[in-house]
Amino acid sequence: MLKEIKISSKGSDHSYDITEQIECCLGDMEKGSGIVHVCAVGSTIGLTVMRYEPGAVLDLLQMLNEIAPHEKKYEYQHFRTTGDMNGSSHIKSSILGTSLSLPVSNYKLAMSPTHRVVLFDFDLQEATRTLFIDL
Repeated sequence: MLKEIKISSKGSDHSYDITEQIECCLGDMEKGSGIVHVCAVGSTIGLTVMRYEPGAVLDLLQMLNEIAPHEKKYEYQHFRTTGDMNGSSHIKSSILGTSLSLPVSNYKLAMSPTHRVVLFDFDLQEATRTLFIDL
């Protein structure tokens, strides 16, 4: 059974703990154990599992910004070919990826309580983000 989650995002490197929304979907699944697949629709967002605390979030964003700084927006080939200034957003998304496979046991994510599923939105504008959940 495929479930859908919508997240209203502010973009601009905002992050969202989506662990509870995923677990809410698991209660409706036919199987209580297995592997859940989480897929985010878009090419300027990313998914990861991490300790969701301000220091870890800032550390990850700092590293991604060192790799793909937004300040160089006019230097990216993406800008030169499309006129879009979000080339760094696409690079960050490609590095993190837009899907995860996570273990499920008894309708709950089988991971440490200190670890969370986090959606990052690197785009330059607000958007409603769609995620699909499948077990």
